[in-house]
Amino acid sequence: MNNRTMIKLSASEDCITLRTFSKEYHSPQGFIFLEKDLLELEEKRYMTVSDIRSFAKLALRKTMEQGNILEISFTWLRDIGREEVAGRTETVRLSYEKFKAFVKESRERGIQLRVLSLEEHTGPKIEFQSRRNLKAVAETKALRKKLGKFLGKHFLRWQGSRQITVYDDFEPYSFFFQEQTPYGSGMCGGVILHGRENLEKAYYGIHT
Repeated sequence: MNNRTMIKLSASEDCITLRTFSKEYHSPQGFIFLEKDLLELEEKRYMTVSDIRSFAKLALRKTMEQGNILEISFTWLRDIGREEVAGRTETVRLSYEKFKAFVKESRERGIQLRVLSLEEHTGPKIEFQSRRNLKAVAETKALRKKLGKFLGKHFLRWQGSRQITVYDDFEPYSFFFQEQTPYGSGMCGGVILHGRENLEKAYYGIHT
């Protein structure tokens, strides 16, 4: 149970609110999804949604062993004053059938339920020590999606890493990262936004 996350779930007619609690981290607030988000997810199998400053990538994956798995990769951001934000990423995995059953029960009974996630992803934690650039990305819808997708595609698949710490880079919307392994410091480099003159077509790349 130590490597799993407890999720407090409450549902109304149109909304579902999730808040996460683990040994290492408690989410700074509840994250609100709309009922229509789940309907869209069932059709597209992947989507990104936002709530206040935070955002989440939702993926619906089919497995032979556990059926449909709902994977939610949160990027939790909070205001720390002086027009700065800080935060970190967190991924939870749930049986989608059980998740829908809990949503139905919460909605019908008007109660908050506690749900335990499936085994945690073995990829590294991503922690933000960025200030200026993270705030700029969080306020730009197109870049929130690009950054979230890029981090999930690259860093969360690194095996043998314990944590990736992300700092501001001198380039706008870009970052410097430092890997931590069980044996000390690992790879470092930049997560650089290319083509920022057109944010809709811009893309992130790793420089080491």
